[in-house]
Amino acid sequence: MYWERLLGVQGSVVYSGSWWKKIWGVLDGIRSGFWSDKAYWFVLGVAGTGLRDSGGDTSPHWSLLVAPPVHAWEHRRTLAAEEDPEAELAFAGTLLSRDFSNFSAWHHRSRLLAPTRTPASPGGGAGALPPHRLQMELELVQNAVFTDPNDQSAWVYLRCILSRASPPPRILCLYVNREDATLAVTFSRPVVVGAGSSALTATVDGSALEGAWRSGEGRPRPSHTWLCDLPPDLAPPPARPRLHFRVTWEPNPAHREVTLLPDENEAWWQEPIKAGELFWPEVGVAEASVLEAQVETCRQLLELEPRSRGCLLTLVLLLSALDPLGHEDEIRRCLRDLQEADPLRIGFVGDVASRAEAAVGVLRMGAGPDGAVRLRLPRKALTSLPLLEHMVLVTHLDLAGNDLGGLPPALGGLRRLQVLDVSHNKVTTLRGFPPLPRLEELHLDGNPISHASALAPLATCPRLARLRLAETPLAATPEAATHLAQLLPGIDIALA
Repeated sequence: MYWERLLGVQGSVVYSGSWWKKIWGVLDGIRSGFWSDKAYWFVLGVAGTGLRDSGGDTSPHWSLLVAPPVHAWEHRRTLAAEEDPEAELAFAGTLLSRDFSNFSAWHHRSRLLAPTRTPASPGGGAGALPPHRLQMELELVQNAVFTDPNDQSAWVYLRCILSRASPPPRILCLYVNREDATLAVTFSRPVVVGAGSSALTATVDGSALEGAWRSGEGRPRPSHTWLCDLPPDLAPPPARPRLHFRVTWEPNPAHREVTLLPDENEAWWQEPIKAGELFWPEVGVAEASVLEAQVETCRQLLELEPRSRGCLLTLVLLLSALDPLGHEDEIRRCLRDLQEADPLRIGFVGDVASRAEAAVGVLRMGAGPDGAVRLRLPRKALTSLPLLEHMVLVTHLDLAGNDLGGLPPALGGLRRLQVLDVSHNKVTTLRGFPPLPRLEELHLDGNPISHASALAPLATCPRLARLRLAETPLAATPEAATHLAQLLPGIDIALA
């Protein structure tokens, strides 16, 4: 019976494009006792035509390690988990000593080390490697990168062992506005709130706040910001009672509170911004000395190979995790060099540079004497607008002279935004632009906007009073003023 089944498998092997997967399925059956030992050797013979040399390891099931498909690696990891993980790490090290470009061996090694990581936090996934193991891995990586600085495998592995699992989402900010009758909750990562998802609950003076939560982006999808309308009878005019809000996010037992006093129209609570988490939130090494040592290694290597893409990117991450403000100039210099060294990924590098500039801007912003929070990011070559979840309290946002092709729906989380300057960018339409309850002034001068209909979403901004459209193709059309007056009545629109 074994041979009849194996002959059937052999037939499917010959004619199926997924024949390697079938081979590993049979081998797993052998391990579980479903197939006989003779069948094991038969399958090895069938698979042998697709195997490469195993590097001297003659044990039959281990010889499958270097087979091209990923199924061989998964099969081997399954066996190693039951036998001797340390011996398997040594075997992966042997493969790497022969060829540091063996990406599969690096990945295999990282998967084997996963069980040794300490828990990051309850529900937070894997944390950092133990210090002694981390040091061993760093020495292995150093040997690899100095052997071939331009090979990406070791650099990817280095960033992996210095990282932890992404932190679970947490509440960053609560904002309540009496005039808008809205409570806004901002999270560190996009989340889904509603039926079948984690529960977000709020109370006012101890009573549950009824009403459905809606996304700040205006769309039913994961979002950083979620809004709940306050009931009309909570504080009917002219009454202005003191209101105490308490918000709980079910995966995290901690709760956040904010109090709206009778003489206030708005109130908020915000978690202090952690500089090291803005750019590389997954960094899992707490000891600054470890990161600083890797910074020095990268600097030394760049003196020998200044166009090493992996080294430049890793150095940017390390410097941003340590002190983004103190290393601001060096980070910019590395990113410029990375753009020159990696022209095929210029879009990716541009987004990395945008995040670095946004992080520096967020760390420098603060409230002025008038209570306004101004964030200035003009002429920073921004291609995207990250970290909006940390800009919730901004009232004036300057994005002039960048390379933005549009404005993200996530802007809906900026509930206090009054003035937005996006002049001289590459915006062609405001499709997806969210309703901003406090927006009064918008600058779109110098953008390639050609049609009045591209500005239709602005009709959902109830306080918008001034709109600038000078130096746009739309402003040059004779009928622009008429169309805009019909589309956006009551708004002072400057076309020159």
